[in-house]
Amino acid sequence: MPILLTLPIALFLALLLLAPPAWAQAVQTIPPAESAEVLGQLVHVEDEGKNQEVGRIAEILVNAEGQPVAVVLDVGGFLGVGNRKVAVAWSALRFQKTKDKLDITLAVPANTVRAAPDYKGPGKPVQAVGP
Repeated sequence: MPILLTLPIALFLALLLLAPPAWAQAVQTIPPAESAEVLGQLVHVEDEGKNQEVGRIAEILVNAEGQPVAVVLDVGGFLGVGNRKVAVAWSALRFQKTKDKLDITLAVPANTVRAAPDYKGPGKPVQAVGP
């Protein structure tokens, strides 16, 4: 009797150890050419033919379906002093992937971004400037 009981337990343990973990079934592989990180990336505008830095992406705001609707830019200041956050509509961003980086430009003049109201944070109405 002890042999019969140990055999099913041993088979169960062997199957358990050989089975892939649950997370392995949900993992997708995304090639580097199909993705890019945007948090922390610089955003530029083209004003009067000049490429001008406006700020860095600090946050991405999404709707209830998980679709991006706006980004929060960290603008102004010098070395982190005097910065403020403003929201910009996602539709105002233009993404262009080059060989080794992602260029993000804004279809809104720099003066409009600088004059935008401050982003107040979660739970507050978002006033996002857009095209």
